[in-house]
Amino acid sequence: MQYRPIVPKIKWFKILVIKIVFLVLGRAFQSASKHDDELRKEISSWRDGFTLIMKVMPDGPYMGLEKKDNSLEFKGSQLKNGDLEIYFRNVESAFMIMTPQMGSHQAFAERRMSIKGDLSIATAFTRTLVILMSILYPEFIVKRLVKRVPP
Repeated sequence: MQYRPIVPKIKWFKILVIKIVFLVLGRAFQSASKHDDELRKEISSWRDGFTLIMKVMPDGPYMGLEKKDNSLEFKGSQLKNGDLEIYFRNVESAFMIMTPQMGSHQAFAERRMSIKGDLSIATAFTRTLVILMSILYPEFIVKRLVKRVPP
């Protein structure tokens, strides 16, 4: 008796949500880096032309950011490689992190995310992400996601 292989279904809805969140997150970084002093101060130590990519493994969506003139520019999916690359293990992990069900600290602890690049800049990026979340989300959601809410 021959069995057919089981092929997992494509999680099209979760992939769509992740793409939308990447778009909103990228545009929010671009806007906040021009107007928020705390965020600008955090990215001032990064060199001009620094690129960052957030990607869902293995073949999921991704987004890129580039630092230009002390602000971040959203590049969408134009960049293929970056100075700092943040990988989400799979669509499920990315969905939980992008929809505020899990914080980045917990995701790193559970190995749902990995980093390729300079760890000190990754830590600075995590701080910028916390600043951006405190701007985008209400306080009761931010308290669940981060260890310490920025003022």
